[in-house]
Amino acid sequence: MYVPAHFAMTQEQVADVLASAPAGDLVTTGPDGLVATYVPMLHEPAADGPGRLIGHLSLVNDQWRVAAASPVEALFIVHGPGAYVDADWLSTPDTPNVPTWNYVTVQAWGRLVVHRDPEWTLEAVRLLSAAHSDASVEELRPEAVARLLRAVVGVELQLTRVEGKAKMSQNKAPQVVAQVIEGLRGAGDLATADWMDRHSLPRARAKADLLAGIRGRQGEGESPLD
Repeated sequence: MYVPAHFAMTQEQVADVLASAPAGDLVTTGPDGLVATYVPMLHEPAADGPGRLIGHLSLVNDQWRVAAASPVEALFIVHGPGAYVDADWLSTPDTPNVPTWNYVTVQAWGRLVVHRDPEWTLEAVRLLSAAHSDASVEELRPEAVARLLRAVVGVELQLTRVEGKAKMSQNKAPQVVAQVIEGLRGAGDLATADWMDRHSLPRARAKADLLAGIRGRQGEGESPLD
């Protein structure tokens, strides 16, 4: 994924997106080329690495078969807040601009492992249910659970690399970032506005303060290399 340095996310931000995303695109390569399934998966972080994603696929979805014999490389893509940004929000009296799209996305690479063990899959179902609702698989009758497990296979993405990109106007001047936030709130996109208020605006202000300090030292005759 192309990630300019000013759009790179911190590991904490990446973990937050993985934890909060309800689902994502699981992408693999099969005999007929690329295959993708939009599926919920639960991120389980690890102390010594990026951790893993667990979930399940329908038995009739042939995508799992590419990893049935041995693990294969796979990619999981999730998205955080995102919205259209009007040109007026990005413009100042002296600097007109063009519209764009702000977004947060995380891509996770790893080895896809298929689990046919009903107990493994049942635990994955339990964890996913607990993460997204108050409902529990334990409320179902045993025969209903058995039917469920016969219809799915467990999948685990053992992560090797995770990258995040937040193109959220954090490289703009604080005035412009504030205008975008105000415009988004007026348009009803509170999730994107809130993300920018928490992350983009403080970063833009810190950059502006740094540049102002450098210009001030140069104005006093101090070399930026001193």
